Amino acid sequence: MKKNFIGLIWGESSYNISSILYSSVITAFLLQLGINNTQIGLIWSLVLFSQMIFDYPTGSFADKYGRLRIFTIGMIFMGIATLIIAKSYNVLMLYISGILLGLGESQVSGTLFPWFVNSISIENNKEKQEYIFKINAQSQFLTNIIGVLTGFIISFFNIDYKTLLIISGMLYIINGVFIYFSFEDNKSNETDLVKIGKKSLLFFIKERKLWIYTLALTSSYSFYSIYLFIWQPVGKSLGITGSRLGSVYSLYLISFAISAFISKRNIKEFVYILCTFLIPVSLIVIYCSHNLILYLVGIVSLGFNYKMAMLKIMGTVHNFISNEVRSSVISLVSSLSSVFLIGLQIIIGKILDTENLFYLQILCIFIGIIYIICILLIQKWMHEEKTR
Repeated sequence: MKKNFIGLIWGESSYNISSILYSSVITAFLLQLGINNTQIGLIWSLVLFSQMIFDYPTGSFADKYGRLRIFTIGMIFMGIATLIIAKSYNVLMLYISGILLGLGESQVSGTLFPWFVNSISIENNKEKQEYIFKINAQSQFLTNIIGVLTGFIISFFNIDYKTLLIISGMLYIINGVFIYFSFEDNKSNETDLVKIGKKSLLFFIKERKLWIYTLALTSSYSFYSIYLFIWQPVGKSLGITGSRLGSVYSLYLISFAISAFISKRNIKEFVYILCTFLIPVSLIVIYCSHNLILYLVGIVSLGFNYKMAMLKIMGTVHNFISNEVRSSVISLVSSLSSVFLIGLQIIIGKILDTENLFYLQILCIFIGIIYIICILLIQKWMHEEKTR
């Protein structure tokens, strides 16, 4: 298990580093190309649509052909998509890259952590649940620390947006290939793709708790979508440009690491509710910031609270999924979570193009209420599991 833990850290860290280089500049890069927020929303919608279409079947492929193998293929597709974005000279190329990026994301999601979980040899169910939650928090803490260092390092260099995207794309591909050849893969005992698909779908339908997890992830992804739209343009308006945006993203990741560190301890349940409530508040603070200090407070607050809620979701969802269909079910949950987001991207873009704060506030409050209800239900189920 120790060797596979190294593989988990390597995989998540390499993905995280590439994502930092990509995420810290992508919106600013697209705006620099002359793309407006509505067009950016359409690109993100294509990413999500592609991810939604391919997520579920790639989960079945992972269960049949190997989780690590599919993870590697996903990293390669993401690398190619990022390189195309960097070299794009028209909107059509950006749309194509969006589809490829969604395809890659669909293969990366629901493969690496299930690969690790399936290597755990603990028989006692309660001990296994606690171990999974602990390992998830530890891996998130370590990978975010690595991400923080990456963000701060690039901020000291005057690297343009395009070069950062090229470096990101190359790292996706190189690390994906090396990880596959360095660790032993695992897969389901079931080899029939149709049976895997049917089994995972029936499992999802019968296990209604997974419906709430899907809704919770939808809420979480919605908040992240809003964040992705606003943080770079606001940062640029406050004088943070170029690779220096990486230092802001590092602050965001520092708050990720702190939340992962804290979550390893016994946290009162109301803390997760408070964190969920503060997510939309932090987003509004970021968008309305007219000075650097308030902006950075919003960034740190969002990172901490967002990650605390996500750790609660991803650290417990595996308790309700069978080993045989783990990757397939996780991919199905991820795929269904993306359905609502396809249209949401364009809506967010329209709201930001019209600079209408009222509609943004209403959207954040609506999503926040749904998210809080989901977290309350998850906490109730975990309490029931512990008392059995």
